[in-house]
Amino acid sequence: MPTPHDVTIAVCTRNRPAMLAEALAAIAAQTPAEVQVLVVDSGSETNETRLVAEAAGVDYVRSVRGLSLARNAALAASARPIVVYTDDDCQPLEGWIESLLPHFDDDTVSAVTGRMLDHTVPLDSPYVRPARHTAPIDGIDAGHGAIMAFRRDVLLRLGGFDDAMGAGQFLAGAEDLDIFVRLLRFDTAIVHEARCVIRHSNTRVGDEYLALHRGYGRGLGALATKWLRREPVLGARILWRLVGRASTRVVRNRLRGKPWRHEAALIRGIGEGMSVTWRLPVIAERFVPPWQQGGLPALFPPTPTREVTT
Repeated sequence: MPTPHDVTIAVCTRNRPAMLAEALAAIAAQTPAEVQVLVVDSGSETNETRLVAEAAGVDYVRSVRGLSLARNAALAASARPIVVYTDDDCQPLEGWIESLLPHFDDDTVSAVTGRMLDHTVPLDSPYVRPARHTAPIDGIDAGHGAIMAFRRDVLLRLGGFDDAMGAGQFLAGAEDLDIFVRLLRFDTAIVHEARCVIRHSNTRVGDEYLALHRGYGRGLGALATKWLRREPVLGARILWRLVGRASTRVVRNRLRGKPWRHEAALIRGIGEGMSVTWRLPVIAERFVPPWQQGGLPALFPPTPTREVTT
């Protein structure tokens, strides 16, 4: 069974040094000392992120803007067999790493996810979720990017995360669900471990919260389009599930007089993501971003080629 010596925790962050400092303090308090902690600076505009990492005594690499780019930078920088990803707005609870590792004693398990709990929700609130996923369609329900652990060698064989997707890009989400779907297409399993818990602090409200959902919707639209093009049946099932769920939430919330605009923004984003990626080249189940094609369409931010510096 893997031990803490086999683990790298990658914390991807951009322009949030105070929040990062809190996350690193929580990780230090709840994590075995043998674990490597790696801060990946996703193109911060000042040197404060590096200073926070140095003050915490953890490793640091600098990438460029884009969450998938940062996660792939962590994959390249780590030499340990298990890579655990979390975010700078998350704080783990006791035993989180210890609950993940036993699952990797099963050679069929390629990834393990945990429970993301909003900081306002009690720990003992009802929580029921399937514990093991093996079908590709189940990748969209396998977990959340805020807490996910992988066998590093498996991610490398897949080519890593899709650079065109994730926060910081126009397709600002679903890179986590995309990698789950891709993993499950290769006869591996993903385990969801409910005892692995991280607290998540939502800092976006109002128009920022709407923009968050719209951007994430674009990522979901890209995910559906990718599989509609490569495996039409799987892609149709993904699209049906995503749009159906969001539409149901819109109708239910309107009938109950609850907020619904963020779900409508998600649906709008799905349409935008599908439109943008319908003809975007796909190689080895990953989009070829415009900046890798020598062009920068206006719909994508001007992100440079990936680089990693220490």
